[in-house]
Amino acid sequence: MTTNSIDTYYEILGVSSNATVDEIKRAYRQKAKELHPDKNKCPNAHEEFILLSEAYECLTNIKTGKTKVQQPTTSYAEWQEQSREQARQRAREYAEMQYEEFKKTDHYKNSQAAITVMEHLYFFSSIFCILSPLWGYLFKEWAGFGMGLLFAFLSVQYWAGIFTEKITLNFSSFFQSLVLIVKTRTFRYAVITIINLIILFRFTLNTQLTFYSLAFILLALYGLTYLAFNFKISAIKMFSKVGLFLCFTPSVFNFIFLTNFLFSSNPTTEVYSFVHEQRWYSSRYSRGRYEKIAYIDLEKNKYEEYDWFRMFFDFDAMKDKSEITYKFEDGLLGLRVLKHYDFTH
Repeated sequence: MTTNSIDTYYEILGVSSNATVDEIKRAYRQKAKELHPDKNKCPNAHEEFILLSEAYECLTNIKTGKTKVQQPTTSYAEWQEQSREQARQRAREYAEMQYEEFKKTDHYKNSQAAITVMEHLYFFSSIFCILSPLWGYLFKEWAGFGMGLLFAFLSVQYWAGIFTEKITLNFSSFFQSLVLIVKTRTFRYAVITIINLIILFRFTLNTQLTFYSLAFILLALYGLTYLAFNFKISAIKMFSKVGLFLCFTPSVFNFIFLTNFLFSSNPTTEVYSFVHEQRWYSSRYSRGRYEKIAYIDLEKNKYEEYDWFRMFFDFDAMKDKSEITYKFEDGLLGLRVLKHYDFTH
């Protein structure tokens, strides 16, 4: 049996090697309509559809880091061929189906789900851009109307597609596709990553440890994860390699400091005078206005090595103030945490 190369798979789908998962799914969906034996009466349609499905499954597995079988102790080449043979077997089963029956399979639905969601979101966002003058008028009256009109004009290349491309809206299909996407591993990874970022900024960085100490702990955990993965520790067999390093390790890291923060005791209060540090100012848009971000310098260079204790977003709260009151507690693991602060005259 001839083993197809990765480059051949890209050629079969008609996409470049830099194609995204969504582009691969879109190409597969279009070609599946043309090549499925139930639609295509050419003598070699059966084999072409098998190659198309094999290419789609193998490329999406590569792009997402998803594997259908565990790598054995033999060689990567043998494992790769085994994975491809499983993809070919599934492709043969799809080729034997009627096209309408094939469209009901999870295989086809998963390839269609992301496209359906993106098409609907594109339509909704385009309508939002077109109605920008209306949103502007509701918030800032005629000045907002002018800004909205300018935005609609500048974004015309984006929203004009809803008039030139055939977009079929089906809200039932849209919500079914959302459910399918929510069930995917990629969606779970994204949610876990967002949760980890929230915990990092809300709790982990409020621990009295320097940046280098935090980095050392994180790298040590990555080292332990790498060793556990290579030694095939049973407790982590349920995770893929991407899930281990992208989600599992950061989650363990943040869980340590979250536990230390939540189960703290022995509150203490410290009061320091401060001045605004001029070396860096930035801003962000929040609650309908721009809020500044600033560092402060505490008296006697207190907490100089803990940047997160001295960086604040609520610039208005510190305006015209000269003192800051910190409220610390001792964490469960013996690591001191910043629980609260107030600016005073």
